[in-house]
Amino acid sequence: MRRTVLLLAVLASLIVTAGIAAPPAEESFQVRWISLSTGLAMLQQTAVIVSLLFVWLIAAVVITLMSAREVRYSSIELRASALHCFALGLVALTSFVLTAIVFSYFPSVIGVPLLIALAVFAIVAKIYGAIAVFHALGTMIAGARSREALDRRRWLRGDLAMVVVGVLILGALRLIPVVGTIIWMLASVFGVGTALATKFGRREPWFLAWRPAES
Repeated sequence: MRRTVLLLAVLASLIVTAGIAAPPAEESFQVRWISLSTGLAMLQQTAVIVSLLFVWLIAAVVITLMSAREVRYSSIELRASALHCFALGLVALTSFVLTAIVFSYFPSVIGVPLLIALAVFAIVAKIYGAIAVFHALGTMIAGARSREALDRRRWLRGDLAMVVVGVLILGALRLIPVVGTIIWMLASVFGVGTALATKFGRREPWFLAWRPAES
C-alpha cells in the first residue's frame, strides 16, 4: 500500500512539474508561429537582396563594357587616395542633402526640375562610383601582382573580371545582417567621392576654362 501511494505521489509530482515547466498549448503555438513568420521574413529579405545584387551585377557588366578605361582610372584613384575619396564622398552626400532641402523651398516650377536634376546626378554618381569600388576591391583581392603573373593567367584578367569579383565579394558581405548594410553604406561614400574626384574617370575640368581669343 505504501509503495502504491509513494508511486502515485511521484507520478503526480512529475505531472505537476511538467505542467509548470511546459508552456501552454496556445503559447507554444504562438511561439512556433512567430518563429515561422520570422524565418519567412528573413528568407524574403534575402531573396530581395540577392535580386538587387543581380541587378547590380548586370549594371556593372554593362557599364564596364562601355567605359572600361574610365572605371579603371577611377579604381586606381580610389586605391591611391582612399582617404581623399572618402572625405570627398562625405562632403558630397552632405551637400546633396542640404541642396535638396534648399531646393524644396523654391517654387514648384523651379524647385521640382532642380530636385530631379540633383537626384539624377546623385544616382549616376552612386552607380558609377559603386562600380569603381567593385573594380578596386576585385583588383586588391584577385589582381595580378606582376605583369608576368598576369600573362600566365587565362582567367581573372581584365577589367570585367575584377568588377565581377568585387560584386561577388561585396554581395556576400551584404548578406550579413547589419554589418552588410554598414559596409555598403561605406562603399557608397567611397564610390561617390571617387566619381567626383576623377570626374567619372575622365579627369576633365567640371567647367570649361575661359581663354581669350588669340588675335
